[in-house]
Amino acid sequence: MRQTTGERRTMMLRDLAEQMVDLREHYLTPSGDPDWTGRTGAYRYAVRGLYAQAGYTPEERKVTQTATRYHVGNLVRARVSQETADALGLERTTPQDRGRLRSRRDREELRELLAEARKLLAAHKKTTGGAHRSSTSAH
Repeated sequence: MRQTTGERRTMMLRDLAEQMVDLREHYLTPSGDPDWTGRTGAYRYAVRGLYAQAGYTPEERKVTQTATRYHVGNLVRARVSQETADALGLERTTPQDRGRLRSRRDREELRELLAEARKLLAAHKKTTGGAHRSSTSAH
């Protein structure tokens, strides 16, 4: 996977994320629940061991885990109930959903700014009669 790029890498990261989420189900928190957040020492130790067995350096492991985190977040939220997500302090929206919402808000904000700029330009043209002032003329 380290040398893989593009769509193939994304597919492999998703597969890895699915395996990590499956693994979390088998590691239990002190309360006896699956370690959905991946915070128990036993789970973290096991994951480090798996990466080491695969020949990953600590830096490569960190980069891969960071790239996988997005997919893990989506999978955990899809797998757990609303009640469990609330108990874990997880936002119900997935990272993917939050990205879509952020993009939508950004587009709406740009539309509003563009509309305001058009109004200002129209008002300016009205007051100046549509004539452009030369950059060499006095301001």
